[in-house]
Amino acid sequence: MSGLAVVLAVALTFMLLSQSVQNAYDTREKKLQEFVELATGQLSVLQAQVEQGSLTLDEAKSLGRERLNTMRYGTAGYYFAMDLDYIMQVLPTKPELIGAYRRDIEDVNGFRLYEEMGNIARTTGDGSLMYHFHKPGTDEIEAKMSYVDLFEPWGWIVGTGAYVSDIDADLASMRMQALVILAVSLGVLLLAATAITRGITGPVNRLKARMAELADGDTDGDIPATDSKSEIGDMARKVEIFRESLIRQQMLEREQQTREAEQLEVVETLSKHLSMLSQGDLSTQITRTFPDGYEGLRKDFNTSVENLNATVSQVVSSAASIRNGASEINQSSSDLSSRTESQAATLEETAAALEELTASVKSAADGARSAEQVTREARDEAEQSGEVVQSAVTAMTEIESSSEKISQIIGVIDDIAFQTNLLALNAGVEAARAGEAGRGFAVVASEVRGLAQRSSDAALEIKTLIEDSSRQVESGVHLVGRAGDALTSIVGRVNHISKLVTDIAESAAEQSTGLGEINTGVVQLDQVTQQNAAMVEQSNAAAQLLDNDAAKLAQLVEHFSIKGGNVTPMRQRAAAPPPAANPAPTSHGDDWDVPTPTKAAVNTSAAGLWEDF
Repeated sequence: MSGLAVVLAVALTFMLLSQSVQNAYDTREKKLQEFVELATGQLSVLQAQVEQGSLTLDEAKSLGRERLNTMRYGTAGYYFAMDLDYIMQVLPTKPELIGAYRRDIEDVNGFRLYEEMGNIARTTGDGSLMYHFHKPGTDEIEAKMSYVDLFEPWGWIVGTGAYVSDIDADLASMRMQALVILAVSLGVLLLAATAITRGITGPVNRLKARMAELADGDTDGDIPATDSKSEIGDMARKVEIFRESLIRQQMLEREQQTREAEQLEVVETLSKHLSMLSQGDLSTQITRTFPDGYEGLRKDFNTSVENLNATVSQVVSSAASIRNGASEINQSSSDLSSRTESQAATLEETAAALEELTASVKSAADGARSAEQVTREARDEAEQSGEVVQSAVTAMTEIESSSEKISQIIGVIDDIAFQTNLLALNAGVEAARAGEAGRGFAVVASEVRGLAQRSSDAALEIKTLIEDSSRQVESGVHLVGRAGDALTSIVGRVNHISKLVTDIAESAAEQSTGLGEINTGVVQLDQVTQQNAAMVEQSNAAAQLLDNDAAKLAQLVEHFSIKGGNVTPMRQRAAAPPPAANPAPTSHGDDWDVPTPTKAAVNTSAAGLWEDF
């Protein structure tokens, strides 16, 4: 603690000294700035006269040089000025350097001070800088502070400077005084720290030793300095509280050991009975009384085991019932699956037979329709033939009438030929009477008589032919009339046949439609039967799984031992003999011989459920 106080005091002293140095240099810079601003103020007055026109720029610069050369402050303070090209404009101490180029001038350390002044003027416009020169009248090199300001209207860098040796001397004196004061303060501090340390370390060491004893478990002795009103007393009282807490902790540890022993005993007992319970012994009970904090746990364990025993007993009974019911369901599902498959096969055959019958009836219906069309065509042709025969009869009648007219005409022709023959005979007689003069006329009359005779013969032959033709025509009319009657009778028969064929075609069409609907119904019934077969297969598989699960459940519950003895393993149900192959129903209408499933004698409720299914 003393060392820390010494370090802090030394650090504070040097910090104050450094702050004093900085304040001194800041004050000097501020003074130089005020002096430079005073000089630039004089140049501003001249610039204002230039702007007013009372002076030219050259005259104003000349007056400015004179004023800066004559201006002084303090005992030896002066001003200098140069332009931005580093050409010296004002330097009272060395007039011979007026107009000289000063950029490359360096101080004793190689610092190019005029170039730095130009940089300050171009960048910030004003500022300070430090450099080192030989102080006039001595050979000593001293630091000098300068402050420069750019007077923009003329492009001049106006500045002044001052040595800082007086500041260093004052700071050296202050530093010496501070070190003396620091040494005296440190001596007093060390004496006081020694006295205070001796007053504190004694009680603290005694308290430390007592705390070490407490750490070793000694809680019988008292804590020193508990009556003190100082911080040491507060620490001692806190240690006393710690000692009391340690005493209570030791008591709690002893109680905890007792409880742990009781808990270990309880855990061992529970572990033993839980091990028996895990092995399936549900008849185990904890009869030994537990400590007060664990008696409820024993009662809860016994109650839980009793409940578990009752539950497992019910599970055993239910498992036997489920196993028997599952076995019955499995057997019945197998029988139902077999019958459903047989029914599906029979329905499939029936559907195929109905489909073939439907095709045959449809073909017969198509043939009946074709026969109806042919009969209708035959009827139409017969009716047309009847009309033709009627027309033939009419034509024969007209021919007969025409033949009679021709016979009459032939009779007229015959009469004409007879009259002509008579005339020719008379003419021949008259020609013979006329003698030689009528010979030519007799020849003509003879020829005419011959023509008349031939005409008469021809007419007779024609008449004979016409009479024969009339008889043939009459016979033909009679035959055609009979043919017309026969055709009329045929048309009636054909109409009757056509009506019968139409009825047959309509009946065949209705049969085809009915068979089609029956076939559709059978196909749908076949589909439903196939679906039922699939569902029965699923039910059979589910029943098989249920039977297997029931068997597994029975094997699992055999592991438990309950009150009244171990669980009796369930007697495996004898596999039912496969059902006798039933003849598949055929399309001839044979009935199925469906055997009634044998009901289980063990569990009537499962059988009742299957009967409902």
